[in-house]
This record gives sequence, C-alpha cells and structure tokens, in this order.
Amino acid sequence: MAPTAPLIHWPQGSTVNVEMFWRWLHIVSAILWIGFLYFFNLVSTKFSAALDPATRTRVLPQLMWRALNWFRWASLVAVLSGFAYFGQIAGAEAKNGHGNAGAFFGSWILIWIFVWIIFYALLRVGNSALLYSGSTAVIIAASWFFLHLNSHGWESNRSLSIGVGGGMGLFLLLNVWGIVWRANKKILRWMEAASKDGSPMPPEAATLARQAALTSRFSFYLTFVIIFFMAAASHFPLFGV
Repeated sequence: MAPTAPLIHWPQGSTVNVEMFWRWLHIVSAILWIGFLYFFNLVSTKFSAALDPATRTRVLPQLMWRALNWFRWASLVAVLSGFAYFGQIAGAEAKNGHGNAGAFFGSWILIWIFVWIIFYALLRVGNSALLYSGSTAVIIAASWFFLHLNSHGWESNRSLSIGVGGGMGLFLLLNVWGIVWRANKKILRWMEAASKDGSPMPPEAATLARQAALTSRFSFYLTFVIIFFMAAASHFPLFGV
C-alpha cells in the first residue's frame, strides 16, 4: 500500500490567523522576558555580589544595559500581544453571550493597576516580610474580586484564567517599567561614573538596589503562578460554566 501524503491544511480566515500570530508573539516575547527574570534572580545577583566593588562598577554596566533592554521591551511586547489575544477571545465571548466586554476589560485593568499601587506603597515601607505577605494577600483578593465581578455565565474558563494570569502579568509589567528599570538605570549610570572618574556611589543607590531586588524576587515567584493559570486556560477547566 502506497504511503499517503501528510494531511496539512493552513487554516483559512483572518480571525484564526491573527489570533495565532498574537499567541505566537506573546509566547516568544514571554520566554525572553521570563528567561531574563530568571537569569537576574538565579545567576546575575549572586555573580555580582561575588565581585569586588571596582570590578563590579566596570563589568556590570556592560552586561546589564543589554540585559535590561531585552528584559523591558520583551515584557512590553508580551503584555501587548497577550492583551490583543485576550481581547479577541473575551470580546468574541461577550458578543456571543450578549455580555459587556467594556466592563470586563475595564474591571481587569483597574483591579491590577490597583494591585500594583498597593505593592509599590508596601515596597516604600521597606519591610520585606510585609511586602511579600501583604502583596500576596492583595493578589489573592484581586483575583477573587475579578472572578466575582465577571461571573455572568458567558465568560469561559479560558478568558477567566487569562484574566487572572494575565492580570498578574500586567502587574509584573508595571514592576519592570515602574520599579526595576527606573532603579537600575540610575544605579548603572552611577556605576559608570564611578568606573570613569571614581565618583562615589550615592547613599540612594543602596535603597534603590534593594527595592529592585525585592521586586524582582517577588516577580520571580509570581511567574510560577502566572504560568499555571496560562496553562489552565486551555487545559485545566477551573472557572466558568
């Protein structure tokens, strides 16, 4: 019996192809983003701590400018492409179920921005135990509140799981641009000045470095929860009818 040709069919229609493009772009950029986050937490932090001050101010800027640029732009692309994909899914569900997509997305954005504001306020207090425990409680409450507000029956497990996991991703994006990048670009400039003309690192550098490190470590832990909910969107029915 002669072998048959493989059955390969490229899906037709713009909707499925655009959705696949956003999903592909989201996955690729998220791999870059989370990969650099893991590198910072598992490799570079301990490596930089082992360097003497003179070597640190000379070596780290060359490494970290490049790493942080990939890190921050990958985070932005991941969230924007993820939101585009999320919008197609939840928007279609709202239309088919005669729901209010504006209220769905509005609640999602406002809830997770509020979570970040609370996190930033706790970070400024300077107590790591309070930051981690308080932020964890706020994230759990925010997830529950989002699900509570969006339980009209038309929302699927996919849109609700992405709403929770993607909301945490939006929170991480705000951490990247609002805390980690802002702190590290100042520190790296001070390091470059110290390496060039021996300028002392200002006292503010230690505070900013600690804030960036605490934020990065909390974000690192949260990625495991995010990945769970993203996988649950298509493979583990937790929410919805």
